[in-house]
Amino acid sequence: MRIEQEISFAVTKAGTHKDCELQKVLNEVSTRNFENLSKHLCTKDEEIARLKDEIKMMSTQWKLKTQDLEAQLEKQRRADQELKKRVLKLEFCLQETRSQTRKLQKIGERRDKTMKELREQLQARKNGTISSEKPSFWESSGFKFVVSMSMVILVIFSKR
Repeated sequence: MRIEQEISFAVTKAGTHKDCELQKVLNEVSTRNFENLSKHLCTKDEEIARLKDEIKMMSTQWKLKTQDLEAQLEKQRRADQELKKRVLKLEFCLQETRSQTRKLQKIGERRDKTMKELREQLQARKNGTISSEKPSFWESSGFKFVVSMSMVILVIFSKR
């Protein structure tokens, strides 16, 4: 546009009014250029508007996708917490089971010891080596037998 104006100004300044045709050609060229530029700008404006719409759609899609992923992440966190709770419960149960197993082993050892003592006493009775003194209640064979049988019953019930 500036160049055209300079050419027009130079032509008018030169005082050549004879060359009206040159003036008409310049006017036509500038009008055509203006129309071409206007069309080009309109198409670019339409393209920009279309791109803006596409960006808005993509932005909305990304927001929805982000919300969906956040919801999935929250579900995974909850599931993870639930699994951690279950693991803690199972570990507690395992510790409790180990503790009970140790207790039962100790009871079994005591029972075996008591059974061995009872066998020894029974063997001694058969051999007649027991003195005529009456044994105390805690050392009597009947009490020891009842205790050992109750231990056996406890072991059986604890295994179930």
